[in-house]
Amino acid sequence: MLSKRKIRNIFPLDFYGEAGSWRFIIRAEHPGEVLDAMYWRAYISCHRKEFDLLHMATGKFNYKYNYSTAEASDIHYGTGGSPLRISMMGPIVPISVILAKMSVNGSDKDTKPA
Repeated sequence: MLSKRKIRNIFPLDFYGEAGSWRFIIRAEHPGEVLDAMYWRAYISCHRKEFDLLHMATGKFNYKYNYSTAEASDIHYGTGGSPLRISMMGPIVPISVILAKMSVNGSDKDTKPA
């Protein structure tokens, strides 16, 4: 007998990436984009300077970052070694936007004369 359980909709599915203290989300909207989102999350984490995710973002998310230093100026102000909690925002970028941007850049490279 067939089960009448309701199938959960787990999409959009977010993949969190990180480059130093900076975080971002690559979002897969349907199952066909999951593998691409996983690949690009890892690639962008390693090559962060090559991508302008802020201009490709369709949303943002908030997160807390623990920041601590051991500089002399921090000791002077009484915060030496104690972590500071900094509120930051990261971009949410759909994988479809990244793939569209990369296909446009790839076709531009093919059509430019050498």
